Amino acid sequence: MNMRSIRYAFLFAAVLSLIAAAIVAQTTSTTGTSATSTTATSTATSTATTSSTGGNVQQSLQEILEEPATGETYHYDPQGRRDPFQSLVGPKIVEKNSVKPPGPAGFLIDEIKLQGVIKTKQGLVGMINGPDNKGYLIHVGDKVLDGEVIRITASSVVFRQEVNDPTRIERYREVVKDLNPEPAKK
Repeated sequence: MNMRSIRYAFLFAAVLSLIAAAIVAQTTSTTGTSATSTTATSTATSTATTSSTGGNVQQSLQEILEEPATGETYHYDPQGRRDPFQSLVGPKIVEKNSVKPPGPAGFLIDEIKLQGVIKTKQGLVGMINGPDNKGYLIHVGDKVLDGEVIRITASSVVFRQEVNDPTRIERYREVVKDLNPEPAKK
């Protein structure tokens, strides 16, 4: 026999001896009780007097089973902790009750739709449609609620979005809004 099988045999023998000791302790404690309707309570009392670990477990199980069932349900109290159902991955989520700045500075990048691009003396300017269904002009460097405009081309506007994802090394990602978005593939 090798060392591993000797260890397993020793552990198996130890477990069997513990189970046998628990059974012997339980049978000696239950034979002294009366066979009336209070058998469960007297068994719990007699097992409390035993000194073995199995007796204490039996007592605690009896106490749990004998407790009256209450109609109370579990209530989660967050006490300043984050919402466990809120995604850790994705853009920063803004509270709906918070006060947003007016105009494009109060829009999320996902809420913005690019309507057109205008060429001016200062450079390219993007025409966007916000969630309030109004049109706005944005320039490179303008801030939005979860990022900023970093580049405007003839057919798109590129945003740098702040990402609230603790598993990623990068804190930003680029979001491109095209004039002619590609249709969703099915």
